[in-house]
Amino acid sequence: MTCRTYCCILTFIFLLSFNGFTQEKDSTAYQIRFFNKTEGGVSFGLGSFNTDMVNGVQKKAKNDEIVVALQTVNGIRYNNRWSLGVSVGAEKWREGWFWPVYGYLGYNFKRTENTFYANIYVGYGFGTRDSTSFYQKGTGAFSMIIGVGYRMNVAKNLRFGYEVFYKYQALKTSYYSITTSDTLHSYKQKFDQDIGLNFAGFKILVDFP
Repeated sequence: MTCRTYCCILTFIFLLSFNGFTQEKDSTAYQIRFFNKTEGGVSFGLGSFNTDMVNGVQKKAKNDEIVVALQTVNGIRYNNRWSLGVSVGAEKWREGWFWPVYGYLGYNFKRTENTFYANIYVGYGFGTRDSTSFYQKGTGAFSMIIGVGYRMNVAKNLRFGYEVFYKYQALKTSYYSITTSDTLHSYKQKFDQDIGLNFAGFKILVDFP
């Protein structure tokens, strides 16, 4: 993970903390409650990544993955403001399956049931992205999601919400350095590499506070 990614995480957490500490106090009693929320969404690949090197020229492939995901988050919510929990899920990629496990931190901008919120997921995406004619097989590694959304009350102890998010998924993979000496012979050497894939997406959620 790059220094830029670390800075994004730290900045995100700082902004949430600053906003929380500067809110005016109200008469709501401080309390801790268990919660569960189930989320479903879709995300689309952004940008490109390095693949094989041919005669010293680095090739690139477009990140055209489309990911459909379903996950559940369980944890505790403090004063209807801060949430801390663990998330597990399943992701169907165009070229494979992943099983992410995340630590979860969420923040509601108001203590009311209808509120904007922000959250961050940090963990590991277990799984495999299959190889194609353009790139080699890859296995999961570090993963992170940062999202913002709106949650609303639809019934007693039932909330509905929607969210836009950015996702980063690291992959452990490989590439070939291919050197062609003439039309009949070529030499291949395999190297391990780590790449990062970026996604933008949308999801809906059902929250049971």
